Amino acid sequence: MLRTLATRILGAVPVVLLVSLGIFALVRLAPGDAASTLAAEDASEADIARMRAQWGLDQPVLVQFFYFLGNLARLDMGTSYRYHAPVAELIGQRLPATLELALTALLLAAVIAVPLGVATALKKGSWLDGLGSLLAVLGVSAPSFWVGILLVLLVSGHFNLLPSSGRIPLDVPIRELTGFILLDSLLQGRFDLFRQALSFIVLPAATLAFGMIGIIARISRSAVIDVGQEEFVLTAVAKGLKRREVVSRHLLPNATVPIVTIIGLELGTLISGSIVVEVVFSWPGLGSLLYAAVTARDIPLTTGIVISYTFIFIFMNILVDLIYVLVDPRLRVART
Repeated sequence: MLRTLATRILGAVPVVLLVSLGIFALVRLAPGDAASTLAAEDASEADIARMRAQWGLDQPVLVQFFYFLGNLARLDMGTSYRYHAPVAELIGQRLPATLELALTALLLAAVIAVPLGVATALKKGSWLDGLGSLLAVLGVSAPSFWVGILLVLLVSGHFNLLPSSGRIPLDVPIRELTGFILLDSLLQGRFDLFRQALSFIVLPAATLAFGMIGIIARISRSAVIDVGQEEFVLTAVAKGLKRREVVSRHLLPNATVPIVTIIGLELGTLISGSIVVEVVFSWPGLGSLLYAAVTARDIPLTTGIVISYTFIFIFMNILVDLIYVLVDPRLRVART
């Protein structure tokens, strides 16, 4: 396991370098001048030139890139143009909100999708299978911003059931312990705050989960059907085992690997793909921060957030590989 972990970490180094080069080039090729954005509206050319020199924007692009890599190796992502604060500090403040949203959405999607996928596999060709296929197509086809706007209009606007923006009420104080408001409220015994925070996270989490339900359900269905055609399952059925025992002891344990794979990969996708949802629901996470950084041409903050997304996605892939070894004994034997 340690050898696998070391190999994956070394393999992630060129990925980070390529992503760094790509995002560094893109933000500098974008139209506009970052120095003009930093300067005041009535700034003269001399003021803009001083601003460009102050932030190192007058250096050649390659020099800026290698300077950026040197800082990144020291875990220094620079200082935000807009917020005048270290990029790493800003990311650390916003990351818990994004993780909380993504984990809640993934939990909601998995609780619905895995049982749905197993049920449609066991009832292959029935009306339930057709309904599951329809939901999968709808989930994959519907854009997240459209689903979010629709939920805001119906649930918040028309029925006035749930709040449509923010994370908690502005007038409710909270002492943050972990940055995860749902967890912090439980640790402090503030169940009223937990209910309020839960009401705020339901709509954005449901929006993110909607697209994931179809994907996880289809993978779960395919995995159960594939395992159901294996000889050991046919043997168990021939021995006269009850249907429940065949499913719980033979089908589900052996279908876990592809289900774990898609859940782990979708968590990385949820974290990096929550930008639109966070903007729609004014969720104070990394996605909305990235949108503000791109709008303000905040090059260090934009680059730092994209690099953070890359690290998170790589970490999720490594975590999934380690979970493989834990859930599938055959992999442990193969690696030894």
